[in-house]
Amino acid sequence: MKSRIGLFFLITLVSAALMTGTNEGRAADNKKVIKWKLQSWAPAGDATYEAALKFAKLVKEASDGRLIVTPYNAGAIIPAGKEFDSVLSGSVEAIHGAPGWSLGYFPGAIFYNNTVGGLTANQQRMWLEYQGLELARKNYTKLGAYYVGPLTPHNAEVFAHSTKPLNSVEDLKGFKVRMGSAALNEIFARMGAAPVFMPGGEVYEAVQRGVIDGFEYVTPSVNWGMGFQEVTPYMYLSTSRAPTDAQALFVNQKAWDKLPVDLQAIVTTACFMVADQYYVEEIVRDAEALKKFEEYGTKILPVPDDIVALLYKTAETYYDEQAASDPAFKEIYDSVKKWQIISKQFNIQ
Repeated sequence: MKSRIGLFFLITLVSAALMTGTNEGRAADNKKVIKWKLQSWAPAGDATYEAALKFAKLVKEASDGRLIVTPYNAGAIIPAGKEFDSVLSGSVEAIHGAPGWSLGYFPGAIFYNNTVGGLTANQQRMWLEYQGLELARKNYTKLGAYYVGPLTPHNAEVFAHSTKPLNSVEDLKGFKVRMGSAALNEIFARMGAAPVFMPGGEVYEAVQRGVIDGFEYVTPSVNWGMGFQEVTPYMYLSTSRAPTDAQALFVNQKAWDKLPVDLQAIVTTACFMVADQYYVEEIVRDAEALKKFEEYGTKILPVPDDIVALLYKTAETYYDEQAASDPAFKEIYDSVKKWQIISKQFNIQ
């Protein structure tokens, strides 16, 4: 019996010593502070930028100060619209931006942004868990970026803010419209419009000066905060162009690989926590914002059926062409369509 008791205490002491050594090692690790710069796509005043600030605060608290993320609004460090280039080069460790802005590197990125006739926000959130995250990370890692997740997912976007009425397809001819991705530029060009790309922070002045006739942007609450009611009398609503949209969190792959596993988990968890909170809060704000637009005098109208029909037809042709020439695009496109079938089967809206 005594020998067994002695053995027990010996094991306990050894275990305690090992744990002490481990804890001391962890304490030493805890003193190492990692600092990241995070460039956001969003200008000051955009509600999505507030989400980037919230993410940074949450990471600092959860990591006990071991990882400090400093967010910067659009253009503060690098030119607006060049965020993805900068995260690849390592000019900044992380960015908060539209996946659609990386289409030149990865055409399949459109399915993580806004896709004509695509998944809703709820459907996309489930699809990410199903296959979407795996596919995104596989393709972005090849480029040198780690796709963490959609930091600011949105409800269906406003189809367009416009200085001119859009009564039919004929009104799209020559319509100078700002689009947020190369894919939408191509699709709307095929429909007869004259699309241009520009960062969100330039939209207000561009429409005010007549450089563009209209633009797509995010949702009513974000757009109200940007003051778009002051420069566009028309707001067209439809879930056709973008049933959802999202600006995602990307990290330079080398910077990501240097993170301890626990900090990687903190970054990922914080991203999705902020995303879920943001989405719910934005829906409430959107309902309130629509009332504000209406009271302001904005004409809130549905998109004419012939425009929607042409949009669906043109987009499907474009996506099919991309899938035929790009295996990575096809793999993601097929996965999305499969999840749409499942969603319809079980009435997942």
